[in-house]
Amino acid sequence: MSKKVVRYFFDFLDGQEKWLNSMAKNGYRLKKCGIATYTFEECNPCEYEYNVEFVGTKSYAKMKDYQQYLEDMGLHTISKNINLNYSIGKVRWRPYAKGMGQIATSPGAFHNELLIIEKKKDGKDLELHTDVKDKLMIYKEVRRAYMWVILMMLGLMAVTFIPSLSHASKSVLWALRGIIAIFGTLFLIPTLRYSSLVNRLQEESTTYQ
Repeated sequence: MSKKVVRYFFDFLDGQEKWLNSMAKNGYRLKKCGIATYTFEECNPCEYEYNVEFVGTKSYAKMKDYQQYLEDMGLHTISKNINLNYSIGKVRWRPYAKGMGQIATSPGAFHNELLIIEKKKDGKDLELHTDVKDKLMIYKEVRRAYMWVILMMLGLMAVTFIPSLSHASKSVLWALRGIIAIFGTLFLIPTLRYSSLVNRLQEESTTYQ
């Protein structure tokens, strides 16, 4: 029997990973993902475990190579988005990425910013990155993505205060500002969390040197 859940994660990495593992603990294995949907099938409780990796800074070719590398290790992977807009046959600029990773196309790297990695439990932990420097690099990339979202929210908020660009009524403008503030806060919480993680890992990295 399958189970479909509609959900979006503002904490797209650790928050989503914890939820997927809690679902697996309760006997639900992830079968496929949509833009904001997850389809599960029943399995034995605690039979599978999940890890979520951010690959939004990689080019599509490098992301596919990494996905194949994981599959060759015997792991099952499912691509997942971090944004909610639908796009077909378009190009997007990802300012938080580097090099060719900044260009995302649909179909292509767009809507494939995450890899959900599934492993059947065998007594060994699913931990792909144990080195402090590797973890630091990953969380810096995640923090950079969140910071760009916060900058975008601030930019949208600023636009609502420009008289020549804001022709809506005051009530509509304040309602819009309230919506932007709510979403900005929801994204700010994980931004601060990952910034704290980066600072802690930087301290650990310095200690180990």
